[in-house]
Amino acid sequence: MFVTLFSLHLQSKDSFKKPDDMKKLLLTTLFMFIAMSVYAQTRACAYICDNSGTPTNIRNAPNGKVVQKLSEMDGGYIVSLLEVKKNWWKIDPVIFLCGDVDEDETLNLKGSKTGYWVHYSVIGFGIAGEHENVLRETPSPNGKPLKVEVSYLLETTLHPLEIRGEWIKVTTTDKRYTGWMPIDKICDNPLTTCP
Repeated sequence: MFVTLFSLHLQSKDSFKKPDDMKKLLLTTLFMFIAMSVYAQTRACAYICDNSGTPTNIRNAPNGKVVQKLSEMDGGYIVSLLEVKKNWWKIDPVIFLCGDVDEDETLNLKGSKTGYWVHYSVIGFGIAGEHENVLRETPSPNGKPLKVEVSYLLETTLHPLEIRGEWIKVTTTDKRYTGWMPIDKICDNPLTTCP
């Protein structure tokens, strides 16, 4: 990216008549690079699917102190998954709200200096697009497909267990099936089937 910007500068020296123009360009490029780096840390997204009847606990460490509770909300919450440790997912502190809210409305978590963690059992997602042969025994397009009825996959929630490259290991809510699926097949919106 920097090579491209430098070559643009060399090709059109007249476009940067003032030193401030070049500073603005460099600051904008730096900001874009930082934003892309932060975005690249997100491994996958999921929604909160806590069926306990109580608020969902957000903790400061795996099985740590509760720092915030998410009450049940029409529509729900979408979280960005950053990393996993023994069935606990570290999530981004910015949570997206779904349903009868403004399109870009978010909730910013507070109260932890060590990150925000949720148990895998309270987050989940569906499958986007075609459901047939999505779950595999291994994290590979050549992995043997699990024999799962498509109608079953349409009705169940998948819970994330781990990530390897572009593949995510999941289990069904009833733990009947565990397998791997491509991350790009995740439907992280609780209000749609992501056709």
